[in-house]
Amino acid sequence: MTEDHRYRLIFEEFLDKTEDGFIVVDANGVITDINQNYCDFLAKKREDVIGKPIRQIITTTSMYDVLQRRHRGDGGNGVYIQPYCVGETRDQSENYAVANRFCFFDEHGTLLGAAAHMKFRQRAMDTAKEILDMELKYYREEYQNSTSVGGGFDGFLGSDPKLLELKRTASRIARTDFSVLITGETGTGKEVLARAIHGESPRKGGPFICINCGAIPENLLESELFGYEEGAFTGAKKGGKPGKFQLANHGTLFLDEIGDMPFPLQVKILRALQEREIEKVGGGVPTPVDVRVIAATRQDLQQMMAEGTFREDLYYRLAVINLETIPLRERPGDILLHANYFLTELNKKYKTKIIFSDQVRRCLQRYSWPGNVRELQNVVSSAYASCDELLVDVADLPAKITDLHRYDPRLHSVASRLADTMDAYEAAVIREALRRNGQNVRATAAELGVERSLLYKKMKRLNISIQRSIV
Repeated sequence: MTEDHRYRLIFEEFLDKTEDGFIVVDANGVITDINQNYCDFLAKKREDVIGKPIRQIITTTSMYDVLQRRHRGDGGNGVYIQPYCVGETRDQSENYAVANRFCFFDEHGTLLGAAAHMKFRQRAMDTAKEILDMELKYYREEYQNSTSVGGGFDGFLGSDPKLLELKRTASRIARTDFSVLITGETGTGKEVLARAIHGESPRKGGPFICINCGAIPENLLESELFGYEEGAFTGAKKGGKPGKFQLANHGTLFLDEIGDMPFPLQVKILRALQEREIEKVGGGVPTPVDVRVIAATRQDLQQMMAEGTFREDLYYRLAVINLETIPLRERPGDILLHANYFLTELNKKYKTKIIFSDQVRRCLQRYSWPGNVRELQNVVSSAYASCDELLVDVADLPAKITDLHRYDPRLHSVASRLADTMDAYEAAVIREALRRNGQNVRATAAELGVERSLLYKKMKRLNISIQRSIV
């Protein structure tokens, strides 16, 4: 017996004994092998499958994409929820499976074909949970690795080399007391960076006070920044009120959107930085303050200075150190890191186990994200709120994101029924358990191993009512 024949016998015996499905295609996507369990699932004879292009047997197959990408199945990215069109399986309730796809090569690296390992029905549910747990572990580790600078930068997520260099630079300057100007696009984390600098600085035990210079009306901004004396104006509080500079004493004052600061107030800000003292609205004795100022803007202050709308002397007081945040489109490797972090937080908050479909991941990675991380967080939150209770699918994303990604509508229409199928299965299990326990919810919850309150929630969601016997 040759070694090849021996391995072939072992392979055939393994495929015959396993409860899962296996299918093998050549480099052109033609089926060369399939085990009986998968044939039974597809309600087809082996001789009717071997030698056919896989697309003729499974119209929603992703194996051509796997072959094109020469995917080796490592890193967990070969796992995929495989839907099937109506009539492609032995019964309509079995319209999905969990697949692990991978290519194989000869010793010279030539692509020989690809294979898929399929898990069906309840085993798919168990595997889907395992996949999610693995994903959560992976992204938790990625998050921990991305925050390796430590200290105040633990909340500054990202592993792109440009971002890591920004974090290292910011970590060094955090130990000084110089004023910092942070520039960058909307949603790139300017406030997060400012908080990180404060958290890494000798002032971290003091307050971090934030004020958005563009969000407060001009006639109120001065009193918000510098406070006011009693009787300074109609409606002033008895005893007066401290301003943000006083509140930030021995800490950090973050002036967000400093480019929106009214020109007359810029003089008073400059004086506070130069003299390290402030004067409240309504006069009074100047009050000394010990404050580190970090400012941020999305605007081009150099152009504003040229136009005469921003003081040059104030700019140089603020921009002793200038840091520029990095747009998300320039660090595409961080897109899924952020997206999965946001989804993980939602899953923890609402006690769910929702995941992204493969197509959604590709859509997220290909979008340019003009609103940066803030836009990504909003998209993930919106998709989470509208998705079924298993995965976020393409239909849950805004059209501006999915328009960049061409996908097969048949694949989506079948995949969107996945949650409905699982709901129907879960409802059947609950109804049968209720019947066995004489419609007693407490006993049913104990049998199913869930809290009674959770069972009531499931019954409400699945529209299950207690069947009272009629005497």
